[in-house]
Amino acid sequence: MMEKVKRIAGKCAVCGKTHPLITDKVYIAPDATERLIDVLKASGDVCAVICDENTEKYARVIADGASCAYFVLPAGSHATEITHEKICAWAQGKGITRLVACGSGSIHDATRYFAHEAGVPFISYPTAASVDGFVSGVAAMTWYGQKLSFTATPPEALYADDNVYTDAPARLTASGASDILGKYTALADWRAAQILTGEHLCESIYNLEKEALDETAYAILHRSEYSDLAYTKLIMNGLILSGLAMQLQGNSRPASGSEHHMSHFWEMHLINEESDGYHGEQVGVGLLCVLDMYKRFAQREVLLSDAFLSPDMEKIMNRDRLAAVYGDLTDGILKENMPNGTESCSLTQISVADKADAEARLRAVLEELPSADEVRGMIRLCGAPASLAELDLPDDAEFVARSAAFAPYARNRMTILKLIEAERLS
Repeated sequence: MMEKVKRIAGKCAVCGKTHPLITDKVYIAPDATERLIDVLKASGDVCAVICDENTEKYARVIADGASCAYFVLPAGSHATEITHEKICAWAQGKGITRLVACGSGSIHDATRYFAHEAGVPFISYPTAASVDGFVSGVAAMTWYGQKLSFTATPPEALYADDNVYTDAPARLTASGASDILGKYTALADWRAAQILTGEHLCESIYNLEKEALDETAYAILHRSEYSDLAYTKLIMNGLILSGLAMQLQGNSRPASGSEHHMSHFWEMHLINEESDGYHGEQVGVGLLCVLDMYKRFAQREVLLSDAFLSPDMEKIMNRDRLAAVYGDLTDGILKENMPNGTESCSLTQISVADKADAEARLRAVLEELPSADEVRGMIRLCGAPASLAELDLPDDAEFVARSAAFAPYARNRMTILKLIEAERLS
């Protein structure tokens, strides 16, 4: 894995950009815990392990072996400003110079953000194959109610113990598999942005992310061919590969599109009650909703209408319209989408010289996507929820339409869904 990643890192021969790579070592094996303990003992650092009540049993083994401290967050803790304050308060005055994130997505995001703020390195120790953010440089945080992505420092290394992550509940592995399937629309959105706005897309990173997706999809469709260990290890490999693609890109663009924006929107609980759905589960259901819309859009005789190419920004970014849903978060949403005024909004970046060529290329992107029924079958096979009802969310057309109308503004990122909804208002 790391050989192909390191070939892309640095000055890229394909796109000419410089791709950063902080995570120098990825070790996935049954003796990963012992290897990590040896590294911590030899480092001479003041180390600390961040975990929660569910992963404390693993953190204690590391802490006892390396003679270092560990901090336990309540089970079910999310990466929020409250969690950050708890870690800050505990770490104050301890002189910590290296951290270990022992857990799944929320523990990693909280640790990554604290490590970045404190200017210390951290090591990833995933306890479940549940999300693709272990080695990314982005901390997905719910900050005072708004779902935000903060730039942070990726881990210097990752140690995944086969005996630990394969012992996690099957639901977590299913969530991880569902998260990777979300790359179908994430990659389509990235390619569409390249076609319509000239957004930079490195083919090497694109192909790396697609490899993670293709290998995961194959494993899901051929599940009976693998032992539990082999299957879970393939899911973990796919998640790490996806995270490394984000790290090389410098943001989450290769792995996050409209399907993630639906998940982020639901996590803000603006039009729905709080759900106990995992991140990957919500991404999978968001993917199904978006795929239906994309396939219907692809059936249009004309894709690139004048309104599609020139959205009415006054209507789209109207404060009263957004405030009706985003409420107290509206100022944050406006700042996210227009950090430097209207011209900095992703919707104003469209520039198409050859409309016929752009439409043909966009149609090809949409036609290459699998159908929602095909993906629903894969999500069922991996054991993840495949309907809104299974996430305790309203399972009706009105809820889907309202989610699609406002979810795209969770990020200032060009997606096909954002353009479809912008056209509807223009």
